[in-house]
Amino acid sequence: MSIFGGKEVYLFSNVSGKLTYENKPASNTTVRRLVEVDGKHYEDTVQTDNEGLFSFEALTKKDRAILPKEFVSHQKLIAEHDAKDILIWETVKRSEEENAELEGKPLNFTCELTDETRFIHMMLHSIGTNCTWDN
Repeated sequence: MSIFGGKEVYLFSNVSGKLTYENKPASNTTVRRLVEVDGKHYEDTVQTDNEGLFSFEALTKKDRAILPKEFVSHQKLIAEHDAKDILIWETVKRSEEENAELEGKPLNFTCELTDETRFIHMMLHSIGTNCTWDN
């Protein structure tokens, strides 16, 4: 591999989930993904289907840096439901590997939009979320 080819860096791993509101599918809800890395901002959106399901492909980039540097990716997922923005995920990813957000577990969420945000402390970071996932 050439040192100029670069390696794939995961700014936000593949994520999928199901949104509910009062335990019913939150269909046709916009989910916005916001990412900030090295002063650059990335934003995209998807709509939930009739069952409240959504997914985002992994957001990656080629890292061409020759010298080591600290990796920091600020991540948010926001659901826009009934004209309100509801934060469903927020963390700072500190490792560039795929699925590092949950220490190697896939990002497959179930999120009840009426639940309060709670904080989960992992080995390398903390997560603010109202979602659950398989442990």
